[in-house]
Amino acid sequence: MSKPQNKQSEPTISLSKAAYDKILKWVFDGKLAPGAFMSQSELSQLMDIPTQPLRDALRVLESENMLVIHPRSGIQFRKPDLEFIRATYQFRSIIESSAARNFAQYGKETLINELLDEHLKLIDIVDKEGINNKILDSIEAIEQKFHGAMINSLNNELVEVTATRLKYYIKLIQLEHHFTPTLVKSTLMEHVRILEACADRDQEAASQCLLKHFKEALHRHMRLF
Repeated sequence: MSKPQNKQSEPTISLSKAAYDKILKWVFDGKLAPGAFMSQSELSQLMDIPTQPLRDALRVLESENMLVIHPRSGIQFRKPDLEFIRATYQFRSIIESSAARNFAQYGKETLINELLDEHLKLIDIVDKEGINNKILDSIEAIEQKFHGAMINSLNNELVEVTATRLKYYIKLIQLEHHFTPTLVKSTLMEHVRILEACADRDQEAASQCLLKHFKEALHRHMRLF
């Protein structure tokens, strides 16, 4: 009897995952504004998502602190405030300072050098071309590759799951952030200093440069308020 039940549940799980992914994409694409409030039926119609998969996805997103479900009222999407931003960067600092130390000690030399080269090339491109959509995509890609490399070096599944959630928070915070050439180059140079410390196998310097990077990022975001 258990096999048919599992087979029946597979489409539901697939639909729920598709609904989850679609909601996140709409949030990060700006189609669902931070702080937006609406009923489940309104959201279902707007996004063309069936009721049950939508409910499943919303429950997961609420557990991930991306929204709040108000019983018999509606759904409110997370709008980052100062405390949310501070808490996010504090949590990232705790996790990634350890990851930076580990990457400095055990990270592959070829990967460290590859990341350094990619950062310096992107800085040069921003210098020459400024900011456009293609460069914004490159910035996001190198951001994920850089931080992902350090997190992956820990080889800890629980840390990786948490880091993914924090990545969503950062993307949410950045929705109201305007990227300028100066800002982008400053951020990339902060990465370069971390990578140079890793290349030197200096664990303490890598950790301190990472903490300084997050401190500067936090200050940049807080200046928007």
